[in-house]
Parts: sequence; C-alpha cells; structure tokens
Amino acid sequence: MVCCCNTIGNVFRLVIVGGCVFALAMQWLNIYSCDFFSSTGSTINMGIWYEGSNGECKLDESYTVDDGYISGARSSLVISILCGVAALVMVLFEWLFCEVCFAGCLEGLAFVGAWACGLGVYMLYLIDDCVELKDQLGDDTISSIGGDIIPDGIPTAMECDWGQGSTYNLMACIAYFACGFLLCFAPKPDPIFK
Repeated sequence: MVCCCNTIGNVFRLVIVGGCVFALAMQWLNIYSCDFFSSTGSTINMGIWYEGSNGECKLDESYTVDDGYISGARSSLVISILCGVAALVMVLFEWLFCEVCFAGCLEGLAFVGAWACGLGVYMLYLIDDCVELKDQLGDDTISSIGGDIIPDGIPTAMECDWGQGSTYNLMACIAYFACGFLLCFAPKPDPIFK
C-alpha cells in the first residue's frame, strides 16, 4: 500500500512540476506579447511592456506611461513569475532530495502568490483608454442623475477587446491554482534521491 501511495504521489508531483513549467512558459510569452488588449475600432494593441499596430509588435523598446495601473500590472506579473519560480524550486527540491518542515505551507503560499498576483495583471484594463463608467451611461433622466453620483475614474473596459496575452495570463493563473490545489490534496511521496 505504501508503494502505491508513493507512486501516486510521484505522479502528482510530476503533474505539479509540469503545471508550474507550463504556467511560467505562458507568463514568459505574455512578457513579449503585444496583444494583451486592443482598443475597439482601433488598429493599436497593447501588451504589458510592448505595443503594436496591425499585428506587428514593436519589440525594440517598451512603452513608457505614467499610469499607475500599467506599473501595477507590470509589478504583478514580475511578482507572479517570482512566486511561480519559488514554488517550482521548492516542490522540486522536496520531491527530489529531502523533506523540509513546513514546506507544504511555503509552497502553498507561493502558489497563492503566483495566481493572485497573476490576476492582478488584469488591472491593465483599468487604464483611461478603456472608457469610464460615466461614459457608458445613456441620455435618460436616471442616467444623468446617476452620472452626478458616480465618482470619476471607475473604468468598465468596454472599449478594450480581450487579447492573446490575456489568454496566456489566464491559463497561467489557472495552472498555478490547480498546482496549489493538487499540492494540498495529493499524497506526499518519499524523496526520490533520499
């Protein structure tokens, strides 16, 4: 029975490591993607660091904007990648070499940090180019009263279309979440090179 649990645990650890590698690859693609979103009716598309037009990326230099949402999205992506690498290294070390006290808690926290900060990348949709809530209200009486009550700066992202980079990021977040879930409920195998 112990041998069976150990084998099942090894298979799940392999799945967790593969999921981490997949998530990191998706986030690496997202770094160089210039299609996180595009403005509706426009040929310009934006990534987290690079922008492009008509399907052509301008990878020679990243764009600079003094928008806190873009800075926050960039920081979230970097922190998410660092948490993903930390989770991968901890899981690999424990699986291959030796058991570490409280490793499950640290690995779990790293996975939570990876997918939570990965979701933080979507704050890129909050920039002013994606239209504010006041701009989406109609012309009737209730809308005009509501427009006076609603504070400025509430974005709706109605003018931004989902891009390929957004899909890469979502797949990475799902993979990190699934890896963390498997880590909690899969049996823990003995280290391979113990």
